[in-house]
Amino acid sequence: MLRFCLGPDDSGSIEVGDDGAALVTIFPAEPSLGVRTFEAPTFDGAMRLAVDAGLLKAACVEKQILFLEGGGARAGDATPAPAPRRHRPDMFPKLMAAMSGLLHETQNERGMSAIAAASSGRIFRRELPRQRERTDARRDRLASLWREVGDGLGASLTGRFDRVDRCLRQLVAGRAEIDGGQTPPAAVVEAYTRANAELLGIGDAALVAYASADNRPNALACVVLLYAKEKTGIERARIGAGLAAQAISDEDRRALAALTSARSSYLHVFSATAPRPAEQLLERALASASYEQLTHMEDLLLAGRETEIDVDARGWFNAVSREMDHLGEIGTAALGFVGD
Repeated sequence: MLRFCLGPDDSGSIEVGDDGAALVTIFPAEPSLGVRTFEAPTFDGAMRLAVDAGLLKAACVEKQILFLEGGGARAGDATPAPAPRRHRPDMFPKLMAAMSGLLHETQNERGMSAIAAASSGRIFRRELPRQRERTDARRDRLASLWREVGDGLGASLTGRFDRVDRCLRQLVAGRAEIDGGQTPPAAVVEAYTRANAELLGIGDAALVAYASADNRPNALACVVLLYAKEKTGIERARIGAGLAAQAISDEDRRALAALTSARSSYLHVFSATAPRPAEQLLERALASASYEQLTHMEDLLLAGRETEIDVDARGWFNAVSREMDHLGEIGTAALGFVGD
């Protein structure tokens, strides 16, 4: 379970203490983070402490716990799931709505910026200023929520908000270099993806802090759907930039294969945890003609037959955007169930 949740270069170990406590030790690949050991009555609890410290992803940990539980308590583990530390049932929907709204706009800005950089400003030159205004407006809304509830947030969420703010400031400062053709497309994608990872971390932390035990599967569904949407957004930006430059590399194809596989995994978890009406919405979206068109284009790209795709970079952006919008609508519906 721990191996599934560690970062690609991190390592860790587990053991039972002399007093019967569960000990989880994380060895981060980044030396400055230091080795950390977390102690709790159960391994689930110890891993959740590691999530709070920012060393494990909440979505991954909760997914593994839910799968191992099979929907109920495991035999031999009489310890109930810990109650949220702050009794604010409205906080998870509030944080998720504000975060996902900003995430949607940074995803759009990433795709447009990468394609603009790859086309020397020829594509999306007119649309980018308006998109940046939308991103900034959503950023202001998230900052307003942070000021409103900041005193009631724990250290983990406060730290994540700080990191999001720093990343967004860097993105804003880098816009002029993108417009001046000084930032290569790959660096554009990397910068926005780094900021989006911090944004998604707010959802991870909110899941642990505010989702009640009986509502945790619904809350987890909301979080993993955003991860699926983010993988699709990276695909939109990276392949769109390649089409704009008329150069899809083997590295791009390997990245596409990894991104589509990750998307499928996250959507599988969503189907396993979401309320049935939200699951049905996803089923309809995946059975649509537009989604079939997207998967057909992905197959051609993976086979090195991109010349057979009858869309340019702008057309690719629009086609992927339609599916991302569908995922966003499904996520809004799923979040409504958490709120209810």
